[in-house]
Amino acid sequence: MIPQKLRLKNFLSYQQLALDFSGLHVACICGANGAGKSSLLEAISWAVWGASRAASEDDVIHVGSKETQVDFTFIAGGEIYRVIRTRSRNSSTSLEFQVQSEGKFKSLTERKVRSTQQSIISHLKMDYETFVNSAYLRQGRADEFMLKRPSDRKQILADMLALSQYDELAERAKDIARTSKAESAVLENLLAHLQSQILAGAEIVPQLETLRSRLTELQTWESRDRAKLQAVEDLQKQYNSVSQQLTWQQQQQTSLSSNLTQTERQLASQQKQLQLLENYLRERSLILQDYERYQLLSNQEAELERKFQKYQKLSERRGDFSHKLASLQSELKGQLRHYQAQLESLVQQETDLQGVLSRATEIEAAIAELHKARAVLQEFDRLHAQSTPLVHRYQTLKHQLEREETKLTAKLEELVAKRDQLQLQVKDRDRLLSHAQELDRQIEALQKKQVYQQRVHEKGLERRDFLERLKSRLADSEAAFNKLEAKMRQLTVPNAPCPLCDRPLDEAHWQLVQKKHRQESRDLQADIWVVKEQQAASNCEIEVLREEYRNLKKELAPLNDLIQRKGTLQERLKAIAEAVQRLGLIEAEIQDLSDRLQTKNYLREAWEEMELIDKNIHKFAYDEKNHALARGDVERWRWAEIKQSELKNAQRQADHLSQKIPDLQLKINQLEERLTKNLIDLEVQHELEQCDRALAQLSYDPDRHQQLRTQKQELTTSLLRYQELTRAEQEYPELQQQVSHLQQSQTKHQQEFQTISAQITGLQAQVQALHGDHAQEIHGLRQNLQNWRSQMDTLLAQIGSLQQSQQQLEQSRQREQETLSQIEAARQRQRIHNELYQAFGKNGIQALMLENVLPQIEVEANQILAQLSDRQLNVRFITQKSGKKSDRLIETLDIEIADTRGTRPYETYSGGEAFRINFAVRLALSRVLAQRKGSTLQTLIIDEGFGSQDQLGCDRLVSAINAIAPDFECILVITHMPQMKEAFNTLIEVSKNDEGSTVQLVG
Repeated sequence: MIPQKLRLKNFLSYQQLALDFSGLHVACICGANGAGKSSLLEAISWAVWGASRAASEDDVIHVGSKETQVDFTFIAGGEIYRVIRTRSRNSSTSLEFQVQSEGKFKSLTERKVRSTQQSIISHLKMDYETFVNSAYLRQGRADEFMLKRPSDRKQILADMLALSQYDELAERAKDIARTSKAESAVLENLLAHLQSQILAGAEIVPQLETLRSRLTELQTWESRDRAKLQAVEDLQKQYNSVSQQLTWQQQQQTSLSSNLTQTERQLASQQKQLQLLENYLRERSLILQDYERYQLLSNQEAELERKFQKYQKLSERRGDFSHKLASLQSELKGQLRHYQAQLESLVQQETDLQGVLSRATEIEAAIAELHKARAVLQEFDRLHAQSTPLVHRYQTLKHQLEREETKLTAKLEELVAKRDQLQLQVKDRDRLLSHAQELDRQIEALQKKQVYQQRVHEKGLERRDFLERLKSRLADSEAAFNKLEAKMRQLTVPNAPCPLCDRPLDEAHWQLVQKKHRQESRDLQADIWVVKEQQAASNCEIEVLREEYRNLKKELAPLNDLIQRKGTLQERLKAIAEAVQRLGLIEAEIQDLSDRLQTKNYLREAWEEMELIDKNIHKFAYDEKNHALARGDVERWRWAEIKQSELKNAQRQADHLSQKIPDLQLKINQLEERLTKNLIDLEVQHELEQCDRALAQLSYDPDRHQQLRTQKQELTTSLLRYQELTRAEQEYPELQQQVSHLQQSQTKHQQEFQTISAQITGLQAQVQALHGDHAQEIHGLRQNLQNWRSQMDTLLAQIGSLQQSQQQLEQSRQREQETLSQIEAARQRQRIHNELYQAFGKNGIQALMLENVLPQIEVEANQILAQLSDRQLNVRFITQKSGKKSDRLIETLDIEIADTRGTRPYETYSGGEAFRINFAVRLALSRVLAQRKGSTLQTLIIDEGFGSQDQLGCDRLVSAINAIAPDFECILVITHMPQMKEAFNTLIEVSKNDEGSTVQLVG
C-alpha cells in the first residue's frame, strides 16, 4: 500500500485537511507532542480498516461536529484505489471503495459495510493486524520482544506469524480424542449392561405363566360383581323417583303454608287501617270547624305582613337620611379644623421668616469675604493646571516600572517553583522505572492467563452446545419409545387390530408386527442409554471447566488496574524525560531574571524620562498644601451664598403670607356661622320629616302581628287533620274491597294445603315399601369393580413389559456384537487424534515453522544492524540448548549479541546500542511477517523513540533509513526531536491551535 492523497473532515483534532503524498519517498512527520502527528496514521487505519485508538466510533468525530469523513487514495498491486469512510454521531458508518479505470474511479462497494471491508482486505492483501506488525513500527514493540524470557519470545513470534490456528487445530484434535475416550467408556458401560440383561432373560417365561393365570381369575370376579351391580342400580332408580316426588310435594306444602301466613298478616293490617279511616269519618264536623278558623287567621296575618313590609322600607329610608345629615355635619366640622390648623401654621412661618430677615447685614459681609477667597483659589488652579500633565506622566511611568518589576518578580518566583517541582519529579525516575518493569512482568503473566481463560470459555460453550444436542436427542428418543410402548400394549390385547392400519391380524402377521416393534424398542432403549452416559460425562467436564474459569477470573481481576497503572507510569516517565530538558533552560532563565532585577536593567527609557520630569516640576512655584488651604477658605465662606438665597426666599414668602392669612380667617368665620344656626342641608332635612309623617299614617302594631302568628301556630294541627279526612273519604271504599279479596284467598289456600298433605302421606308409604336408599351398596360394588380393573391393568402392563423384555433380549444379543465393533472404532479414533494433537502442538509443526523463519529474521536483522553500527554488532538466534542431562535438548529462543569485544548479555549494552539492536530486529520481523502474509511491504512508518541516541547514533539511524529506502516506495518517520527532522529533506510539519490541527508540507 502506497499512500497518495488524504483528505480529512472533522476527524479527531483536524477540521479540514488535504495532504498529497504523491512524489514523497522519505519524509519526516514532525511537531510538538499532542499536535496531531499520530492522528494522520489513525485516519489512514480508520479509513482502510475501520480501526483506531478511540474507545467508541463516535470518539473519532471532532469535538462539536456531527459528522466526520476520511477520503484516502493509495496504490496497491499496480492499481489506484480510493476509500471514503463517513461516520455520523449516534448513527451508522458508511464505506465506499473505488478503483481507478480509464482516468475515472469505478465503484467496488458491496451492499453491506462488512462485505465492502472484506473486499478492501482482499485487494490490499493485508489486514489491520498485519499492517501494525509490519508496515507500522510502533514505539515499544521491539523492546518488548527483546526483554521477554526465551519462552515468551517464542510466543510473541508465534502470535506475529499467526500460529494460533495450529493451537486451535491441536485443541480440536484433543477434544475429539477426549470425546472418543468418553464414547469408548460409555460403550463399555453399555456392553456390561447388555450382558447383564442377557443373563436376566432366563426368568421371563415362568413369570409370564403366573401372571396370565392371575389375570383369568380376576376377570371371573369382575363379571360376578358387575351383574350384582346392575340389579341394585334398578332398585335405586325407583327409590330416587319416589323420593323426588315426595320432596316436591313437601316443598309445595311449605310454600302454601308460607302464603297462608302472609295472607293472614295482610288481612289483619288492612282491617286495622280500615278502622282508622272510620274514626276520621266520625269526627268530620269538628275537623271542618277548626280548618275554617285557621283560614280566617291566615288572611288577617297576610294583611299585617303587607303593612310590616311598608313599615320596614320607611324605617330604612329615615335611617339613611339621618346618617347622611350627620355625615354632612361632621364634614363641615372637619373643614373648620383644617382651616384653623392652616392659619396656625402660616402664623408660625411668618414668625420664623422675621428671624431670617434680621441677619441680612451679616450675610452681606460674608459674601465679600467669599469673593476674596475665590480670587486666591483661581491663581492656584492656574499653576496646578500647568504642572498636572507632568505629574500624571511621572505617576504613569512610576506605575509602569512597578508593574514591570512585579511581573519579573512573579515570573522569577514561578520559574523557581517550576524548577523545584521538576527536581522533585526527576528525583523519582529510578524508582518509577523499576516499578514499571515490575508491572510489565505482572501484566504479561496475567495476559497469558487471559488467553487461556478465553480458551476455557470457548471449550465450555462447545460442551454446553453438545449437551443441548444430547437433550434434544434424548427427548426425541424417549417420545418415540413411549409411542412404541403404547403400540406394544395394544398388541397384548386378544384379537387386537394392527396399530398402524387398524385391520385384523392373523398369527403370522401378528408375530411379524411384534418382532418389528421389539427391534425398534431395543434400538431406542440402547440409544437412550448412550445419550444419558454422554450427558453424565459432559456435565462432569462442564463442571471442571466452570471451576477452572472461576479461578482464572479471580486471578485476572487485577489486570485492568495494572494496565491503568502502567499507562500512568509511562506518562510520568515521559514527563520526567521532558522535565530534564526543561530544567536546564529554566536554570538559565532564573539567573538572567535575578541579574535584571538587582541592576534594574529593564525599561531604561522610562527611568530616564522620570528624572527629566522631576527636574521640570521643581521649576513651578506650586505648593499643594497652600492650594488645599485656599480651597478650604472658599468652602468656609460658601455658606454665605446659601444664606443669601434663603434671605431672598424669606422676603418673597413674607409677602405671600400677608395676603393669605386674612382669606383663611374669613372662611373660618363663615363655617362657624353655618354650624351655629344648623344650616347643613335643607333638602335632606325635608325628606326626613316626610318619612316621620308616613310612619304615623301606617298605624302598624307589631304586638298585634305577633299575637296572630301565635294563634295560627296553635291551629296548625287542624290543617293536618283536614288532609287526613280528605284522604279517608277517598281510600275507604277501595280498602273495603281489598279486605274481602284477602278473606277469599285465605279460604282457597287452606283447601289446597289439606289436599297436598294427603298426597305426602301416600308417597311416604311407597318409600318405606322400597326398603330405603341403596347408594352405599352401589358405591361398594363400584369400588370392587374399580379394584379388579386396576389389578387387571397392572397385570396387563407387567405381561406387556415381560413380552417386551423377551424381544429386547434378542435385540441385546445383536447389540452386544455391534457395541464391541463401536468400542474398537472409538479406541482407534482416539489414538489417531492423540497423534494429531502432538503434531499440531508447540513442539510439532509450530516448532518446525519457527525453525524455518528464524534464519530469515536473523539475516534481515544483521543486514540492517550492520548499517546502524558500522558492522560492529551482530545478533544470533538460538532455538535449542542442552538440558541438565547431556542427552536432552530444551526448546528455547535465546538471542546472542556480539560486538568487537565478544558476546555479552543484552542488558549490558548502552541505551543507544540497545535501541539500534531493537530497531534492526523489529524491522526484520516486519519484513519477514509481510512476506509470510503474502503481501509486499511497500510503505514503512517508523514511530520509534530516538531520544536515547546521540548525534552519531541519530546520523546512523538516518543513514540506515536512507539505506533501506530503495526497498520501499514510501517511508514516513514520526519524531518531535529537532536534530532528527533536520536530517530529512521533506517535512510534514504538524501544529495545533484553538481551531484544531494543521499540516504544512516543507521541501
